[in-house]
Amino acid sequence: MDLIQILKDANPNIIIFLLTTLVAFISWLIKGLVEKPLTESKNTFVRYFDKRIEILTEIKTRLNFIAYFPKGEDNLNYKEQLQTILLSDGKAAYLSKEIYDDVLRISIDEETDENLLLKTIEKLDEELYLKISKIQEEIEFYRSFSNYSPFRRFIGITVLSLQYIIALTLIFIILMYAAISFIESGLWFRIGIILVSIIIIYLAEKWLKS
Repeated sequence: MDLIQILKDANPNIIIFLLTTLVAFISWLIKGLVEKPLTESKNTFVRYFDKRIEILTEIKTRLNFIAYFPKGEDNLNYKEQLQTILLSDGKAAYLSKEIYDDVLRISIDEETDENLLLKTIEKLDEELYLKISKIQEEIEFYRSFSNYSPFRRFIGITVLSLQYIIALTLIFIILMYAAISFIESGLWFRIGIILVSIIIIYLAEKWLKS
């Protein structure tokens, strides 16, 4: 049966009621299932993000001093400071297993493995670069869309809103086309739509995590 013809023949009041109900349901769904988890995840992310940058910076500073003072009392002192960092306030939990193992070995060994030390510093630099790049993206976003000038702020908000509207419109059109095709097509085509949808969701999740 043609879905479009059914919509044309339906009572307009019923259609308006159903659409209003659908919009209200979607709003509730977004608020309850999306907004709250996102807020909680953001708070957790901010706490973890800031703490990790702090700990990585502390460890990298000590490793640099160990590289500058490969022997002697200063070297042992900075190694003891590394051990203190790893043992205090659960800071080790903010490190990856690989970095934790390398830093622990460096802090314990009397003779410093220079290759291991340089590789560990390089890993820390990569980690900090990724974190600082994320901060720079947030700063650039704030500068672009939260300008002190009311006119620039209005333009920024308008551009951002248009981007969201265009993206939502395209997604809505694709979903509507997929839904109509799913209803009007045969069994094998429906199975194909389901498989393609699963693949798209999987790839989108990977892209969002990258």
